[in-house]
Amino acid sequence: MKRLLTILLLAALLIIPSLVYTSDYIEGIISNISKSKYVGSKVCAGCHKDYYDSWITTLHPYKVRPASENTVVGDFIKNNTLVTKGVKNFQGMTEYSSKMSVKDGKFYVTTIGPDNKEHAYPIKYTLGGIWKQRYITEFPNGALMVLPVQWNIDTRSWTDYHSLKAGNPGSGKYWADKNRTWQYQCGTCHVTGLQINYDAKKDRFNTTWADSGAGCEACHGAGSEHVIAPMDKKTATIINPAKIPDAKRAAQTCGQCHNRGISVKETKVAIGPKHYEYPNGEAGYIPGKVLDNYYVEKPVEWPDGSPKAHHQQYNDWKKSKHAEAGVNCWNCHQVHGKGVISKHSLREAGDKLCLKCHQTTNEITHGIHANSHCISCHMPKTAQNAVKKGDALFDIGSHRFKFVSPAETIKHGGLNKQPNSCNACHYHEKDKPEDMLNVIDNVKNKRREAVGLGVRQTINEKPAKK
Repeated sequence: MKRLLTILLLAALLIIPSLVYTSDYIEGIISNISKSKYVGSKVCAGCHKDYYDSWITTLHPYKVRPASENTVVGDFIKNNTLVTKGVKNFQGMTEYSSKMSVKDGKFYVTTIGPDNKEHAYPIKYTLGGIWKQRYITEFPNGALMVLPVQWNIDTRSWTDYHSLKAGNPGSGKYWADKNRTWQYQCGTCHVTGLQINYDAKKDRFNTTWADSGAGCEACHGAGSEHVIAPMDKKTATIINPAKIPDAKRAAQTCGQCHNRGISVKETKVAIGPKHYEYPNGEAGYIPGKVLDNYYVEKPVEWPDGSPKAHHQQYNDWKKSKHAEAGVNCWNCHQVHGKGVISKHSLREAGDKLCLKCHQTTNEITHGIHANSHCISCHMPKTAQNAVKKGDALFDIGSHRFKFVSPAETIKHGGLNKQPNSCNACHYHEKDKPEDMLNVIDNVKNKRREAVGLGVRQTINEKPAKK
């Protein structure tokens, strides 16, 4: 009988984790907030001032801001023209020039609209401003549209964004096409508590939101029930991602936006895209639920699985040994801003962050460069956020935490088809991937011989008996 009870107990312990991960609700964590409404982070500050004051030092609150002299970083005065080349089949043009301007304190982009005519569109909101900045205008029906120009911070230059180079008006690829409405394409990862409020009969948007950026409730869920709850009910009416028992599900809190794909739910709006490009908001996901039930991931990757595009750090992380070990986003990033103040909100600066856990290294493979850093090799920049600066190929680091050997570049046909960890620094034509691989192999073989291991053996292999 005791043996049977032991077997049943072990079976239950094996089953429970899978239930925690696959069930859409976690009792006591999110079941009591379904009625909640978004109240905004300033309301949270009433009781959680320390967290609020540190949160506003991060980048999360500043994704979308009203356009003004304080928020627009692009050059609208001197370097204020973007020539789009490669225009095809549009009014006989081979190129088109968009013009940025300022008048009476307001900012404008003059470009081709959905009616095939040129208009000066007033900028209502800025989008971003650290790596790049895009600009949102409002159409007469309340549709918010991202204009076809992008300012790149590092290079101080303009580039195209869904312009005539992508397609003509009405193609579904042009910035002003109805299926590219910001409310459906980007909305709830740029703001918190988005209410699209589209009236199909009137073809009119009356969109509102609680926070212009990733506010408290983006991660903790809508807070109205929490605000009015008695003290003994407070914890049952809000989400604390750090207390979600399954580390992978907890990380989905960040994965709702640091991800790339489409929603499972359809928009069912004739003017919009078939699916939302985010899982949350009207698409249904809130932190604590199972993200896979709401989102189909479609990361853009290189042949070896390294990221090729931005905002897909969660897709990378899922493939990493960190994910397997239960090391999630906030083990490295201080989401409330109390760590090292930087655009990455890291808990420690530089290699100190990695060495808190990785106190020993493989002497055969590490330290080839005396001045190298952990992330130089293990978080190679393989993805592009803005545009390349100088000879550097990419500007976003991988979150797979995996060294990408030059052998991968050779295997897949060159740097344009597969970058590697070395080419972030060795990007000149004279630094061929074959040469880089030979250098690595030679250094490793010399070290193996020095410690009594045979050539091309691993550090874990025992030296051959003499």
